[in-house]
Amino acid sequence: MATDNLVQRLRETAEHHPDHPAQRYWDGTAWRDRTYHQLWDAVQGIARGLKALGIMPGDRVGLLARTRPEWIIADLAIWCCDAVTVPIYPSIPADQVHYIVEDSGAEWVIAENEALAVKAPHSDRVILIEPGPSESRSFLSLSLDGPPMLPSRGRDDLATLVYTSGTTGLPKGVMLTHGNILSNIEDIALTMSRDSGAEVTPDDVALSFLPLSHILERTTHHFFLGEGAVVAYARSTDDLPDDLLAIRPTLMVSVPRVFEKIYARVQAQVGSYSAFQQRIFRAGVRIGEARYQYFQQGRPVPTWIQQQHRLYDRLVYQKIRQAVGGRLRMVISGGAPLAPEIGLFFFAMGVPVLEGYGLTETAPVLAVNVLPVPRYGTVGRPLPRVQIAIAEDGEILARGPNVTAGYWNLPEDTKEAFQDGWFHTGDVGTLTPDGFLKVTDRKKYLIVLSTGKNVAPQAVEQKLTLSPLIEQAVVLGNRRKFISALLYLDPALVQEWARLNGKANGDYATLLKDPALMAHAMGEVERVSSDLAPFERPKKVRFIPEPLAQETGELTASLKVKLPVVEAKYRQLIDSIYHEGEVPAAAAGSATPGSTHWMPRTLLAVVAGVVLALVIRFVIG
Repeated sequence: MATDNLVQRLRETAEHHPDHPAQRYWDGTAWRDRTYHQLWDAVQGIARGLKALGIMPGDRVGLLARTRPEWIIADLAIWCCDAVTVPIYPSIPADQVHYIVEDSGAEWVIAENEALAVKAPHSDRVILIEPGPSESRSFLSLSLDGPPMLPSRGRDDLATLVYTSGTTGLPKGVMLTHGNILSNIEDIALTMSRDSGAEVTPDDVALSFLPLSHILERTTHHFFLGEGAVVAYARSTDDLPDDLLAIRPTLMVSVPRVFEKIYARVQAQVGSYSAFQQRIFRAGVRIGEARYQYFQQGRPVPTWIQQQHRLYDRLVYQKIRQAVGGRLRMVISGGAPLAPEIGLFFFAMGVPVLEGYGLTETAPVLAVNVLPVPRYGTVGRPLPRVQIAIAEDGEILARGPNVTAGYWNLPEDTKEAFQDGWFHTGDVGTLTPDGFLKVTDRKKYLIVLSTGKNVAPQAVEQKLTLSPLIEQAVVLGNRRKFISALLYLDPALVQEWARLNGKANGDYATLLKDPALMAHAMGEVERVSSDLAPFERPKKVRFIPEPLAQETGELTASLKVKLPVVEAKYRQLIDSIYHEGEVPAAAAGSATPGSTHWMPRTLLAVVAGVVLALVIRFVIG
């Protein structure tokens, strides 16, 4: 029987696996499990409470909270009322929350706590997940007994308005139906079940730590629950290393930047050891990568490689896998392109990273790599019911049952995005002869040099951030003679460089102005970009004194760079790059290392710390 809506999918799982854990969470003192039967009861109770508040079919309900079990309970309860969920990133400023609530016409907002509730425009229409000292409505007190709340909505009915965190202009509400998301889930399940080791089963434990406001985490979350897996919720980014060891996940959804920073920091740490210790580690990596190449080419792996792989698995690979619980068998990666070097490294370590591609408008997956051998450098093949075409100008076009019907209250934007039956993604890419998709960059951000050469900045930025020293990079040069970059350097590594060079008394802002640091940074730029074409390599760089952050407006809620904002903020610094005689090493002003925080940076630091500890334990003995 066909599944009509996302609630029905959970109901079927609860009927088949009533006593199996569905959610695993920290209650303040210990890890607790909520079974599928208990999850269904919780959803039903909250749904009855929402209905008692007057929520009607078609009403929009905002959901303003971090990733936690109650987020999914609220999402499903809203659907039980035949209403529409409007997810809102808890990290965005109040004016954007106001805009989303008002534009969507949300009747109520479910907020995590009072600190977030104050961002909502109508305080008397807020429900708190964590009750505070005020008399605000409590999420848990909504739960009522009564008859089942079964939605009547079908595949063609609106399930959610997901506001894009666009890099330019106001966010747009993407209309996704139950059918859009269900078709994506069904195609993912079909794709993964075809390949050995990729099928998701009730034996799996999936760690959830990315924002559920992002459609990738949310869709895969409902996919995992529909397959009967356990979804475990990390307590916080600071607790993630301990949570990984306690939960021991088999599955995880993440963003490439997590793996890029782990890779860079491991390389930096190993590079500080003796030549003999480095040879041990790097030999292990080379054997793992050589094994991958044989797999990729469909050739049998030579016996000598198999034997060495077993040896290095005990000496190297297992140590790194233990840092993430020891059972992680695959990671789904999305949100940005994954550098092939990163994919190869983690595959060698026995943690395959399956890169995919999609957009909010496509619910979100269009293509994905699968086991047993992902093809790094591509985002895999299209899902079974997805069609991909490449326009004459290189733009990626898509159509399929997962593609949105358009934008909320924006008919002109909808008309512009859909032409001749195809959704225009705004990305540029190519298809290989055997059907694998390669994504180059966002169409609007492709750089055309004054020499006529085209440069995809995203690919260059990927290379630059492979350096442990470079925390963030923004590549520039449109209509200019050469490529340049704004760099935010890792404060800890800058201080370490200063100590090794007898400059330990300089603060971070002062060190950024040191010509010797500029020379050191340019050496790193040249090292990591050496395999790029000469015209793609940055000829000059400038340092920015603080990280690009969501709070200061340079990043979207999904952590994409708002290039117009960055260019406006650092206009004088950028202009100095292209004017001879003006060579300041850093932007004016000062920054304190760590003074501006955003979630992935903290996350990367703690995850990298655990991995490095295990690497050090291996290398030193």
